[in-house]
Amino acid sequence: MWYYNRTVYSVFAGYEAQNGWGNIEGLGWRKIQTGNADGVTNVLCVLSDAAANGRRVHVLVGGNGMLIAAQLA
Repeated sequence: MWYYNRTVYSVFAGYEAQNGWGNIEGLGWRKIQTGNADGVTNVLCVLSDAAANGRRVHVLVGGNGMLIAAQLA
């Protein structure tokens, strides 16, 4: 399900492979879906950019509750 025009409060990435998280307005902390290292990195970069520059995002959340995609609004 897509969620539109959300604020990114903060992001987190651990040293473990594919361990990225985003704290999204109205959704709380959500893990970025693993399985594709480039995909995790790309979503984390979009969320980081939004959080650092006060931009809003559109995010796609899968049925498992993980972030699948993100784009700047």
